[in-house]
Amino acid sequence: MNALILIGGKSSRMGTDKSLLDYHGKPQREYLFDLAKKYCSEVYFSCRAEQQFSENTIIDKYELGPMGGILSAFDFNPNAAWLVVACDMPLIDENSFQVLVNHRNKDKIATAFMNFETNAPDPLFTIYEPKALHLLTKYAEAGNKSPKVFLQNNDTEIIISHNLRMLTNINTNEEFEQIKNQTIIE
Repeated sequence: MNALILIGGKSSRMGTDKSLLDYHGKPQREYLFDLAKKYCSEVYFSCRAEQQFSENTIIDKYELGPMGGILSAFDFNPNAAWLVVACDMPLIDENSFQVLVNHRNKDKIATAFMNFETNAPDPLFTIYEPKALHLLTKYAEAGNKSPKVFLQNNDTEIIISHNLRMLTNINTNEEFEQIKNQTIIE
């Protein structure tokens, strides 16, 4: 299993690169990289070509948001399962990774946490199995780009957790300041 850290967004609402924000004493992308390498064979960053900063980068070849990053990862290695995590989720911690990996179901197309705020599986902290590639490709070719809807409409292993805070996305300076003023427990 490989990890894919999604850092390719334009961060327009934040006004600065969200992957470089410091929640844990280092840039968020480094924090997630360090966590992911404990559970995955290889760890890569998914980004636009102009964002490339590391040899561990998979350039997003599609303009489909997170779906494009996931498809680009499967183009890079179609035989690997991909643990996908978005860089704007600062409350994901080692326990979050452990729960996701422990509940992985290789017989399904993906394993994801149920997000009760959206009443859907959360697609941005999910393990996508190699068998998902064909379905993802057909889904995108049909003009779809929502990984959440993809997970809802396919055979996904759903994890029920009462710690929904870990799925919190930080997209604005106000949200960043609010979360920084709270104690982040590691």
